[in-house]
Amino acid sequence: MTDHFSVIGFNAGSAEELADLVSRLPDAGGQSQPCAPGFYYRWRSDAGSELWIHMQKDGEHLSIVGVTPFFSGQGRMPVRVMKKRQRPFDNAFEGAVFVEIEPGARPHQCATVALFDLVDFACWQNRHGPFLAQAQISAFPHDLAVFPDESTFARAQAGEMVKFAPESFFASGLFSGPGEGSGQAVFHDPNDREFHAPSRAFFTGRVLKAELRRNAVTGQDFHAALVKTLGGTLDVVADKRQIHGALQPGNIVQGEFWLCGRLIEGNGHS
Repeated sequence: MTDHFSVIGFNAGSAEELADLVSRLPDAGGQSQPCAPGFYYRWRSDAGSELWIHMQKDGEHLSIVGVTPFFSGQGRMPVRVMKKRQRPFDNAFEGAVFVEIEPGARPHQCATVALFDLVDFACWQNRHGPFLAQAQISAFPHDLAVFPDESTFARAQAGEMVKFAPESFFASGLFSGPGEGSGQAVFHDPNDREFHAPSRAFFTGRVLKAELRRNAVTGQDFHAALVKTLGGTLDVVADKRQIHGALQPGNIVQGEFWLCGRLIEGNGHS
């Protein structure tokens, strides 16, 4: 079974095995990043795999309260950060941002919207939206289909009532099944007092670059691809068990993904 850790080469048989693996990470490649609840210990590998370990202050002691997998890649999306949100199940280091992708001159002018987990959420505690930034977003697949080329993708949709463009993006985590008696999907408004929406998106994109990478700590291989979709480029990672064969430039990928990202190259308020 794949999870968010296995797709970057940390395939562990259990939570205990993963915890043991994290505790044995080499010091090389790690750095501490202070934040209000304590600090992130950011471990990085040459393959792009990252683990952000949440070290919480408890008096004079520090304890590990969580860890977030991440992938550092070349994808870039221009965004307008509209809202930062934490859900009831998030710890003090975790949270998401609601953004407008490829924003126009004013708020609500954009190509589409997205919700993604911010890997260093606690470091942005004092920053409030809206503001403009570049985002590097990594996409971890829950469901994934790969088509050799655009014509094959078009033929696969021939009998479908709803057809997708080769570059399309839908923030699926912001919607849940039909509400009671309504028959319509329920929108999870990021401005609501209670917020539970997962950082997921259903998107289609073109593979620009692809390669098989190896996590040097575990010796496990995984796929990494730069994918162009509506509004910019994303970094898609995948377990070898999720893809039969190799990813290649020109392929079309489609599926639902967990999104986790960083804000970089901030360029001021909108």
